[in-house]
Amino acid sequence: MVAMQQVWPRFDPAVDHLEVYEQASRPRSPRRPWVMLCMITSLDGSVSVQGRSGPLGGPVDWAVLCALRDCADAIVVGAGTARAEDYGPPSAAPEVRERRLERGQEAVPLLAVVSGRGELDPAARLFGGPERVRLYLAGAAPANRRESLAAVADVRAVGDRTVDADAIVADLASEGRSLILLEGGPHLNASFAAADLIDEFCVTRSPLLAPGGPGMIEGLPPLAGLTLQLDRLLVADGMTFARYLRRRAPQESA
Repeated sequence: MVAMQQVWPRFDPAVDHLEVYEQASRPRSPRRPWVMLCMITSLDGSVSVQGRSGPLGGPVDWAVLCALRDCADAIVVGAGTARAEDYGPPSAAPEVRERRLERGQEAVPLLAVVSGRGELDPAARLFGGPERVRLYLAGAAPANRRESLAAVADVRAVGDRTVDADAIVADLASEGRSLILLEGGPHLNASFAAADLIDEFCVTRSPLLAPGGPGMIEGLPPLAGLTLQLDRLLVADGMTFARYLRRRAPQESA
């Protein structure tokens, strides 16, 4: 168990991060999968330092991310984030695989990378595992890139000139995947937010300043404010860990 204190909705000097994140209650809608967004930000709202989020985090933040990955049916991430953070193929510890199989899930979550133009290296570490990575490309992606990537990944076109978030979610839902983890970057987050697809926001706030970096959601067109409800607030290692849920209309909760 990772050492964390809960300060909301009630104080608890020692909580189990797996209970908070992996085993949390997530009411599912018959309309589509539940989508979780997990991001870390600096105190002034930046999600990266010199292009990477790693310098903002630490062991507890990593444990929270792993707990969310361990319960997800699919991890969705933008190509820019996958390149900057040097993503590898999905994996899970033996005890996690066992829990997933007991829940009726695949042993490891599907990793889906989103890239409008297919700007990924087929030789990247991302494609080196036994589990085939899925790539969501725009229909307008160059044919030569689609062909080279199709040799190492499951390539699917969703959208014409840009990748369509609704189409990604619908494709995953068609395979029975009911819990999706969205890991950024900011523009991919914006496409999901603009389509009103994010149900849960898990936001780590690091006690660092990183002026000038991008925010958690970038490029979002003007929208009416999305109302969120704070579900949990935890602290550890000088960081805060907030879990927000989208406040649903009565007809959505039914």
